Formats: sequence, C-alpha cells, structure tokens
Amino acid sequence: MTSKQKLILFLISCEPGIRDIYSMVKINDRADFPSKMSEDLKPLLDNNLIFVSQNFDNGTPNKYTITDNGKEYLDSNFNDTEIIEYIKTLDNPDFLLRLTQTYIDKKNGL
Repeated sequence: MTSKQKLILFLISCEPGIRDIYSMVKINDRADFPSKMSEDLKPLLDNNLIFVSQNFDNGTPNKYTITDNGKEYLDSNFNDTEIIEYIKTLDNPDFLLRLTQTYIDKKNGL
C-alpha cells in the first residue's frame, strides 16, 4: 500500500476525520494537484479496509468508513514519520501537514 493510501485510510479513521469525497478531493488537490482520489480509494475498498457508508442521490459514493480490517491494518502498518515525510514531498503540503499532525498528536495522546 502506498503512503498516500495509508494517509487516506488514517484520515478516514480519525474523529471527526475526512470521510466525504468532497473534502478528500479538496484537501488532496490543494496539496498535490490532481489528487486522483478514485485511484487511491479503489485499493482500500478492494482490500476491505473501508466501505461506502453513504451515497449521493445519484448512487455515487459520498462518504467512507473504516472497517475493522482497516483499523487492524493501521495499527500494524501506520508509521507517523513515514506519513509526515511523504506529505512534505507534495507541491503544497502546509495545510495537509498541519491537519495530519493534529490527528497524529490526538492519536498519540498529545
């Protein structure tokens, strides 16, 4: 799994998290355009790490929720330093870096 996919999974898992497609695209496009979210969400869905928890009226996915498999995957494969270093390689990492660091600090009880 790529660092970007791990980051997306992590952000979906957080509270309140980034779960809706509009916010995901907006935040990721701002950091590194184009974000190509569907390419990164597909492996998460295919590996049963997330599921579509809400659709738009037209049937397309709107919100995602992490599965128990996804939580287990993050517990054993998420590395704070790796994700922060990945974000720093993006074109405009500032907002995504601050957001992710806030969630990492919350996860670590800081």
